[in-house]
Amino acid sequence: MHGDRINEETRQVQARLLEILKVIDQVCREHHLTYYLLAGTMLGAVRHGGFIPWDDDADVGMPRTDYDQFVAHADEWLPDGFELVSGGKTKGYPYPFARVQDARSTYIMHRSYDFVGGLPIDLFPLDGMTGPSLSRTWHYFRYRRWRKILYLIHTDPYKHGKGFRSMLTLFLRKIFKAENVHRHLDDVRRQWDCQSSPLIADHDYKADKGAQPKENYGCPVPISFEGIMLMGVARPDAYLRHLYGNYMEIPKEIPSQNYRYLDLNKPWRQYMDELKTT
Repeated sequence: MHGDRINEETRQVQARLLEILKVIDQVCREHHLTYYLLAGTMLGAVRHGGFIPWDDDADVGMPRTDYDQFVAHADEWLPDGFELVSGGKTKGYPYPFARVQDARSTYIMHRSYDFVGGLPIDLFPLDGMTGPSLSRTWHYFRYRRWRKILYLIHTDPYKHGKGFRSMLTLFLRKIFKAENVHRHLDDVRRQWDCQSSPLIADHDYKADKGAQPKENYGCPVPISFEGIMLMGVARPDAYLRHLYGNYMEIPKEIPSQNYRYLDLNKPWRQYMDELKTT
């Protein structure tokens, strides 16, 4: 089964993702910003020396202050052909984190969103986190609530037909502006800063997985990835065990593709122009 997914298209996607990773690495080195390979990308670096063979995405994380600088200056720092999209600056953007995307391609995820962009790498802010407590429970409750609202105001209201869910989605679209929801999500995540917190939180995961000891991230450590040196977490074994348990075990089932449409040779703006004329 694994071999069915390790096809020529997957290898082409990984080659283009590697280009984006190189760009992120170069920009961060030039401007003295900290970044880490995260999640499955970090797992791939340790277990496979690069991409997990069937993966068609990649994740990078940055401490909040570095993330904010990257997002603020991406338009001037990124080379031609690459761009940053985020909730604070990109109309219709449905995700609570930024992306660096290849503008020379067209990519649409497997979600019922209208958003069209280029082949992306997800860029996550890493924030401080307190230990298990009522404050932390309330924190994650608020975050999940705003994230659910963000999802509902961008998803197809008729995804599951007409009924209560479609009415709720249409109602939420009327009372919430997307830019305000993005701002609320950011405000929640910024509750604790990295410097004074014992834990670092990747809010893409639930509290028990996403909050890790600060030492697991530490100072970034170079790690070989597809024959080049990128930056990984300081304690990869502790980091990966926290997320995945026995991370060296190859799973019996692998995820489906992340995208429902992909064209590596058509700029997404061209795709949108053609869509308007059909």
